[in-house]
Amino acid sequence: MGVREILLEQLQSVYDENNWFVCFNVAVKELTEAEATAKKEDHPYSIAELVHHLYFYNERYLNRFCGKEVPELPRHYNTFQNHDHISWNRRVSAFQMVMSEFRAEIKTCSDEKLEIWSETLSHLFNHNAYHIGQIVNLRKQSGWWGTNPVVKG
Repeated sequence: MGVREILLEQLQSVYDENNWFVCFNVAVKELTEAEATAKKEDHPYSIAELVHHLYFYNERYLNRFCGKEVPELPRHYNTFQNHDHISWNRRVSAFQMVMSEFRAEIKTCSDEKLEIWSETLSHLFNHNAYHIGQIVNLRKQSGWWGTNPVVKG
C-alpha cells in the first residue's frame, strides 16, 4: 500500500467510515444544535466547539495543500470559537465539504506532493481522530449516544 492509499484510508476512517474508531459523520449524526452547543461542567469544550476547531485546522491545511494563501492569525486565536456565527448544521456541512475536497485533492495530486505532505496530513488526521473521540465521549456522558442503531457504540 502506497502513501496515497494510506492517507486516503486514514481520511476515510476519521471522516465517513467507522473502522478502529467512530468516524466524524457517525459521531455527529442526529445531534441537535442544542445538544452540540451544550457544555458539560467537567469538559472545557462543547461538541460544537470541537467541530469548529476541527473545521478551522482542516480548512487551513486544505488551503495550504492546494497552494492557497492562508492568513496569519494572532498567537492566541481561539480555534474553538464560532467566529463567523455559523449554525451547527452549516458547520458540519462545511467540515464535510473540506474533507471531501481533501479526498479529491489527495486522489489527484502528484506523488511528489504527497511525499512532502504525508507526515503533516497523517498528523492532521490523527488530530481529527482524537477530537472525534472527545465528541463520542461527550455524547455518551450526556446520554446522546446509542439512541439510533447507527450510533451504538
